[in-house]
Amino acid sequence: MEDRRLRGNISLIGFDKLEPVEIATAEKLIVTYIKRLDENKEFKDLKLVLKQHQHGKTFKHEINAHATFSNQKLLSNVVEWNLFKAISKAIEKIISESAHKNKRELLRAKNIRKGKFE
Repeated sequence: MEDRRLRGNISLIGFDKLEPVEIATAEKLIVTYIKRLDENKEFKDLKLVLKQHQHGKTFKHEINAHATFSNQKLLSNVVEWNLFKAISKAIEKIISESAHKNKRELLRAKNIRKGKFE
C-alpha cells in the first residue's frame, strides 16, 4: 500500500488501487471537507485508509479515518458500496465529533468559571 500525500497534512493509504478518475474525484471531495476541518484551529492531520472487499463483481469500500487535533485523536470507520459516500460519511463523523467535543469543553469551562463543578 502506497502512502499518498495531499496538501501536506493529509495521508491517503490504499487509494493507489483505484482508477485515476476515482482518485482525482476522491481528492477533490476530501479537499472540500478539509476546508471545514481547517476552521478548527487545533486540526493537525488526517489519515484515510481505504480497504476494498470484493462481493461478486462489485466492491465494498471501508474507510478508516484518523484525525489528529492538538488535544485529541478522533477515529471513524465506515463501510459503503459507494466509495465517495464512504469518504463523506467518515470525514463527516470526524467533523461532528470534533464539534461536539469542542462544544462540551466550552460548556465545561463556562461552568467552572461560574463555580459549578461536575
